[in-house]
Amino acid sequence: MVIKLLLMLYCYLCHAIYDINYGYIGVYLSGMAYCQKKDYQKMKFIDPVSDFILTDIIYDKSTDLLGYIGYSDNYQTIHIVIRGSSSFLNFFNDFKILRIPYETWPECNCTVHDGFYKMTLLIKNDVINKIKYIQKNKTNYKIIINGHSLGSAIADLLSMELAKVNIESMVYGYGKPRTGDIKYATFYNIKIKEHYRHTHNRDIIPHLPTNDGFDYYHSCQEIFEDNYGNLKLCSQNNCEDKTCGEQYKLIQTNIYDHKYYLDHPVDCIE
Repeated sequence: MVIKLLLMLYCYLCHAIYDINYGYIGVYLSGMAYCQKKDYQKMKFIDPVSDFILTDIIYDKSTDLLGYIGYSDNYQTIHIVIRGSSSFLNFFNDFKILRIPYETWPECNCTVHDGFYKMTLLIKNDVINKIKYIQKNKTNYKIIINGHSLGSAIADLLSMELAKVNIESMVYGYGKPRTGDIKYATFYNIKIKEHYRHTHNRDIIPHLPTNDGFDYYHSCQEIFEDNYGNLKLCSQNNCEDKTCGEQYKLIQTNIYDHKYYLDHPVDCIE
């Protein structure tokens, strides 16, 4: 508890927007997204969001992209949660790494990951409609998009789809792969003011697709978690901060660190 309070004070002094409570909530909800779709409506939510109400399921059959929407009255937040890769169809789209023109925002003049972008477009209208419906009764609630791995990449792109229709959101993601070129990363930083991508130590996924050879780049701001669970708010300007996740070369990374964030296993809790 003392460590948590000190961290909250540190975050407040150096960057008043990042909220460690949202960090814990997001990783918990992202883990729950790995439960079976048939069990979503039966999921029992516990701390840190024991009051969470699941309102809608997000699903695209052609890509097996899965997630859910709900809200917390205690925190006055609406959450859009996208599951990470869990099936052949998910992985098939993960590997569509060629970049394509970013048509949602032509003024960006940038390119994004083929698979991630097309998956996002398949669910965007459904998500927008459901969020607008919830907002009728939750007018002042903040919208937070959460996800782990693939889910974090979709969260990024989905936040831009919401911004296109003037719905403001923030993103708390975990173990996010890169989603576009450097023009996209720069444009994203302008459009989405509150975006936090957590990287756990030597997690391999944030290093993919590589910027060497494939010209992919991360957007800011990275929250780096070292091997002892200490958090560091990385550069707000250099999104490939060499003192954070990028201190490790690809060969030095592992998949084990991808499975745990903020001392929490990112998995379904039955």
